[in-house]
Amino acid sequence: MKKIITAQMIHTMSPDNPTCQHMLIEDGFIVDILDQLPDALGADYEHIVFPDGIIYPAFNDTHMHLIGYGASLSQCQLEQTHSIEQLKYRLAQYINQHERIEIITGRGWNHDDFAEGRLPNRYDLDAVCTDRPVILSRVCGHMAVVNSCALERFKITGDTVVEGGDVSKKNGIPTGILKENALSLIQNPMSLTTLKGHILKAQKKLNAYGITSVQSDDLIMVTQDRHLELIQLFEDMSKNDELTVRVYQQAQFFSLDNFKRQVESGYRQNKGNLFYKNGPLKILADGSLGARTAKLSVPYHDDPSAEGLFIHSENDLLALMTYAAENQIDVAIHGIGDYTIRFAVEALTKLQHRYPRDNVRNAIVHCQIMDEALIQSMAHSKIDALVQPVFLEYDMTIVASRVGPHLAETSYAYKSMLESGIKLGFGSDAPVEDPNPFRSLYYAMLRKRPDGQTFVNKECISFQKAMAAFTSEAAYFSHEETFKGKLDKGYLADFIIVSNQLETLTPHELLHMDVLATFLGGTCVYEKNNE
Repeated sequence: MKKIITAQMIHTMSPDNPTCQHMLIEDGFIVDILDQLPDALGADYEHIVFPDGIIYPAFNDTHMHLIGYGASLSQCQLEQTHSIEQLKYRLAQYINQHERIEIITGRGWNHDDFAEGRLPNRYDLDAVCTDRPVILSRVCGHMAVVNSCALERFKITGDTVVEGGDVSKKNGIPTGILKENALSLIQNPMSLTTLKGHILKAQKKLNAYGITSVQSDDLIMVTQDRHLELIQLFEDMSKNDELTVRVYQQAQFFSLDNFKRQVESGYRQNKGNLFYKNGPLKILADGSLGARTAKLSVPYHDDPSAEGLFIHSENDLLALMTYAAENQIDVAIHGIGDYTIRFAVEALTKLQHRYPRDNVRNAIVHCQIMDEALIQSMAHSKIDALVQPVFLEYDMTIVASRVGPHLAETSYAYKSMLESGIKLGFGSDAPVEDPNPFRSLYYAMLRKRPDGQTFVNKECISFQKAMAAFTSEAAYFSHEETFKGKLDKGYLADFIIVSNQLETLTPHELLHMDVLATFLGGTCVYEKNNE
C-alpha cells in the first residue's frame, strides 16, 4: 500500500530539507517529501491527513534492556521508596496480590533515599516473607537484596566468593546484599514463552513513548548456553512481523570462550533484517556510581575504603576487545568510573591502530566520570558515547560527594563532548530509568531537578542537538544512518505525531509532552486515542 502522510509540519532532521508538509511512503520507506502535492498521484495512494499534527522522526533508544524492561513491568515497583519500612510495606502489598508467584522479584529501591541511612538486608525482607525467595534489585541494577529463603534456594553461604562481585557478610554470615557478578548466583531461568511475553509487553510501552528503535542488551537475561536460543527468538519474531520496535542487539557474551563460540556459530555484526540485527560486543566493565562499584582512579570522596571494581580482570577485558577487533565487531563498553573509561579508551585506541577499518563505531556506554584530558583522548581516537541524560535527576545529588567537586565539574559533560567531536547517542538504560525520551531531552537541555537543584549548567545543550542524539545520530551507532533517523527520501517511515512544535517549547513543557501517534514503516503502532 502506498501512502501520503500530510501534516501541519513535518520536521525531517535533514539539513538539506528541514521541513515539509507531505511524505510519500511505499513499502515502509519514504520515496519523496513535498511541500505541494501534484494534481494527480493515482488512486493507489491512501491519503492520511493530520491537519493539526506536527511530525518528527521516531526515537531510537541507544542503550536499554528490552526484556529486562518488559520483566520489570510485572515486578514489585520500589521507585520513590523513602525508607526501608516503606519498601517492606510495598513488598507486602505485592506478595498479597501475587500468591502464585514462586520467586518474588522487584526493583527500583535506592538506599540513598532511605530515612534509616543504611542498606536493606535479609532480615528486613524476612520480616515480610519467609516462605518464598525474594529478590529486590537496586535502581541501578548493580546490587540486590535477597531474603534468607533466596540465600538458601541459591545455596549462597558465608563461604561463597564470586570474582568480580561481592557477597556482603557480617561476622561471616551473608547480609543478603549481592553486588555485580554475585547477581549471577540468583538468576531465575525463564522460558522462551516468558521471554517473548516480556518483549511484547515492553514494545507496547515503548511505542507509546514514540520509540521505534532500541539498541538493547538482552543476552544477560539468559545463561550463556542459551544465547543462540534467545537470538533465534528475536530472529523468528522479526520474520513473523511480531516486533513493533527495531532491535539492534548489544551482545553481552560475557566470557571469551562464549564469544568465540558465537562467532564460530555465525555471529556477525549487522547480520539480520530491518527489525532485528546483531550489534556490537557489549562489555560490562565496572559497576555504578550509586552502588560505589564504578571504578575510579582515586578512592571515593565519601568512602575512602571504596574504589569500585572491574567486572572482568583487565586481561579478560583486553582479550574480549581484541577478539572483537580481530573479527571486525564494534565494542560498546559499560564505563562509568574515570579509571574504567581511561582503560577502555587506551585499549581501544591501540586496537584501532592494530586492526584498522573505516567503519569502526566503538563506544563507551554511560561515560559519566570524566576529566578534560579524557574527553580529548576519546575525541582524538574517535571513540563515541552512549549516554543517558535522565541519569542526572538522581546522580546530580550524589556525584560531588562520590567523586569530589573538581572531578564532578567535568562529568556528564555533554556539551564539551559534542564540541570536542565526540558523537552522542541518547538512551535510558531502562529499566534503570523510565524510557520516556522527553525526560532525557529535559535533562540534556536544562540539567535541573524539579526541586530546583542544578548541575554544571554550562554543559546544557540545545533541543536540536538533543533530538539528533535520539534520532539521526542514534542511527550512526547501529550503522543505519543512511536510512534511519531522518524523514527524507530513502529513509524508513518511522515517525511520531505531537501537538506542538517541540523547538518552541520550554524544557518544562517538553517534560510533560505526550506522543499522539507512533508510526513504524508507515504503519500506526500506537495511537493515544485508542489506549
